[in-house]
Amino acid sequence: MLKQSLLAEGGGSGIEVSHKADSSTSLDYDWLREILIARASNRSSVACMVTSDPQRALQIRGYLAICGDYATSEMYTFDPWRGLQQLKRGDDRHLYFDPVKVDGGEYAQMAGVQSNLLEVNQSLRYMDKILQSKRSVLIVQDMDSPHEQEKERYLICALRSWAHDPQILYQGSLVVLIVGSPSKVLDELTMQHAILQRPPIASLEERLKIIDDLGLKFSLDLTETREMLAKATAGLNLHQLKSALTEVYQRHRCLSVEFVKEIKNDYIKKSGLLEIAEPVSDGFASVGGYQKVKDFIIQNIVDLTRDAKRAEHLHVPLPRGFVLFGPPGTGKSLFARALAAEVNLPIINLRTEKLYSKWLGESGHNFSEAIQLAEQMSPAIIFIDEIDKLLRRRSGETSDGASNETRNVLDLVLEWLGDKRRRSILVGATNRPEDLDEAAIRPGRIDYMIPMLYPDAEARRQIIEVHLGLRGGQGVIPLAMNSEEREKLLNFLTQETEHFSGADLEHQINKTKRIAFCAGAWEVTAEHFYQALETTHINLEQRRKDEEHYLIMARKFVRDIDLL
Repeated sequence: MLKQSLLAEGGGSGIEVSHKADSSTSLDYDWLREILIARASNRSSVACMVTSDPQRALQIRGYLAICGDYATSEMYTFDPWRGLQQLKRGDDRHLYFDPVKVDGGEYAQMAGVQSNLLEVNQSLRYMDKILQSKRSVLIVQDMDSPHEQEKERYLICALRSWAHDPQILYQGSLVVLIVGSPSKVLDELTMQHAILQRPPIASLEERLKIIDDLGLKFSLDLTETREMLAKATAGLNLHQLKSALTEVYQRHRCLSVEFVKEIKNDYIKKSGLLEIAEPVSDGFASVGGYQKVKDFIIQNIVDLTRDAKRAEHLHVPLPRGFVLFGPPGTGKSLFARALAAEVNLPIINLRTEKLYSKWLGESGHNFSEAIQLAEQMSPAIIFIDEIDKLLRRRSGETSDGASNETRNVLDLVLEWLGDKRRRSILVGATNRPEDLDEAAIRPGRIDYMIPMLYPDAEARRQIIEVHLGLRGGQGVIPLAMNSEEREKLLNFLTQETEHFSGADLEHQINKTKRIAFCAGAWEVTAEHFYQALETTHINLEQRRKDEEHYLIMARKFVRDIDLL
């Protein structure tokens, strides 16, 4: 760990940069050293640093400016707004970036007048001579726009040329491209020529240190809450972490874990790919029926987390993941949220509908970004609804670019599922298990295929009781009947709702309450239930066919006899 702070401030000519060595900030520099090792071995002169964190971008500038082999080298930066700038060192060790100006020639906008280098092509051609003539550093950033194809073309040509240019390699020059989405800027061939590095979002040690620093700055005693704050902020990058904690303090004059979680959820939602869901507070008690499934999950997952020391002693691993399959409305999503409460882990929804992009390579990048963020928040449950869209069976037919993109994403998913370092538990849900690729559902990637069919009589009764508030944590519905009449009603509803899904039963109870409300009643009567049931149509013949289909799927995919 290098203890270093580099602060970017506006002022003077260009961007002023000050630095000081102290113990107030402790950042992870291992990822940066990996770039320098790869460069020293002449793998490439070009490094692509994949991050959207302004603090990481500032970190690499500061490190290269004042540490290691490049501390005495000339450093330049380029971005589309400020153009080409050069690092200058003042007499008082003050560092600042000053615009590069040129006189006349092809670089000047007007003959004989000094001009800033703002255009990409001019700046890159200027730097071509610098990089070849002396040991120097160029940092390029803010080039993520997918619509500026002309700028993109110049940059790609330059990076390809520089990556293995003998003179640049000989001089030891380094070009760093800082980009949030490489596929928006570079083609696949250019990325193969570059050193690709993804800095960590924010390690636990970094989060703890930043929390301690802010606690000291705000004169807060965080002794009892620092560990909880560090856990709650997992998944935020350095910039988001500092901003979220500062915002919470400015609003509430404290660093409350709950307030921090609210802001964190807003940051995660902005990614468009992930969403932090709310676990069901009562766990499996809020899920009616499916006792066999509950028992199986408790035995194979929940108990392992509750008795972690003994599980570790016996080398019993947590399952890598499982898929719940069955007809629509059978409570697969609810079950995942209830499991999160049982094991006391956050649950993160991966939104597959936002994953795919029309830009070549962008879908794979989106998935990699989402998984990196989710793993940073792990151990956690990653829930993927309609997982068949992500793990769709490969087709042997000749395919177009979109199909190739889908297969590329599937390859990334398979790699992630099989990664031994994965800390998350995947829970998928699908109505179409037959569409899942066989390579995805083998043990070691997805351990269990668990059927959730239409609830049986006992399950239907429990589900009805949950929605009436007779079990679980929901509010109790006022019923105009005594206990004996209520028992008779429950038996009747259980009998008459065969082949109803859990969602159908919830809808049925809500429909009954609306009927009572429209009638001006303050209590719900048995007649309201009868009326709701009489006006409900379910295609029972189709439901029976669906159930038979899923029973066939269960016999095909389920490996554990207990679940069959």
